[in-house]
Amino acid sequence: MFNRLVAAAALAIAAIASAPAPARAIPIFAQRYHFRCGQCHSVLPELNAFGNYFRSHGYRLPLPEHGTTIFAIRYQMQYDKDPAPDSPRFSPGGIVLGSANVGPITAFLHYSLGAGGGPAATYLFFLSTYDDNTQSLYRGGLYELPLAQSPGERLDDLEQYGYYGAHVGLNNLPLSSPRWGLQGQRTFGNLQAWVTASVGAFQGAPYGGKPVPTGETTWMKSPELGLWLRDTLAQTNKSELDVGATALGGTLGVLPTGRLPFADLYERYGLLAHAGYGDLDFQAEQWYGDDHDADGFLTNQHSSGGYARLKYYPIPHAYFGLRYDAYANPFINRDFVYYAAVQIAPFRILAQEVQQPGQHPYLSGALTVAFPGPLKY
Repeated sequence: MFNRLVAAAALAIAAIASAPAPARAIPIFAQRYHFRCGQCHSVLPELNAFGNYFRSHGYRLPLPEHGTTIFAIRYQMQYDKDPAPDSPRFSPGGIVLGSANVGPITAFLHYSLGAGGGPAATYLFFLSTYDDNTQSLYRGGLYELPLAQSPGERLDDLEQYGYYGAHVGLNNLPLSSPRWGLQGQRTFGNLQAWVTASVGAFQGAPYGGKPVPTGETTWMKSPELGLWLRDTLAQTNKSELDVGATALGGTLGVLPTGRLPFADLYERYGLLAHAGYGDLDFQAEQWYGDDHDADGFLTNQHSSGGYARLKYYPIPHAYFGLRYDAYANPFINRDFVYYAAVQIAPFRILAQEVQQPGQHPYLSGALTVAFPGPLKY
């Protein structure tokens, strides 16, 4: 099955390589600064180096701003060869992306239109501003944690990344859930540092997917504080080497059905390594967690997990990926993800196969397209 996946992706990549066509970025920023897709994206919505720079500067550049849309729509049709029980083989879903500049403030909205039987919901909504003098970015609102692989904005496949979505005991707050609060980012030479302070979290399934009942109500009993560091050790035209570290912790209030509430004091620690050379890109993360009351009976539970990912870009707007995920909370879960994607104008074609130990592999794919709202001046 994986051979068929690779063959299909290779044909698509060969087709676009032999007849390249200009592609548009998400039109909000493309029209605002007269960009093309390749300025910020490798394969939408994945960002390249300039795209990450643009995002870390609050989606602002010292360039003239032109007529622009204030919103765009990203629509995706996902296919699963062997869908879960009571799930359709084809699952449509979409999001509205909005952005507007008011003086030094940029507003950003990521609104899910619903998918997989779930309701529409606001997934991200924040205000940000960038200070050129101190090279600092400030955000306030509903934002993503500064994970190395963004679960909401820069997805490169359809499978959850390792420990990102893990629950520990009755603590149902994963790393992938957006937070309500404040975020600060500052650059010191080759070092980037983020500080996060959160008082609440997104409740529901990502992208409006069908909510999964957990049997408990949760809230942040004390603010969650985090420190995130990433340092570029070496960088040339062809290669790059980065390392990073994270410390995150807070207290989650938990009210299980039919029981008294309790408080789970938790910590999460992460290590990151990233290396790129030519058309190859390698990234790995390892996370460790401690929950001091994971079940309401003062059970101290450890958790761990991470991933290792290798990607190859035969052309700038296509890639092949291989990823190994593993996490224990305390039950061990592992999988291999084989995937490939290519961008043709505003479309992304993605195919992947997931292999879990002792199970048959399952194949899925998605067609994603981005298009603008009305043009404003």
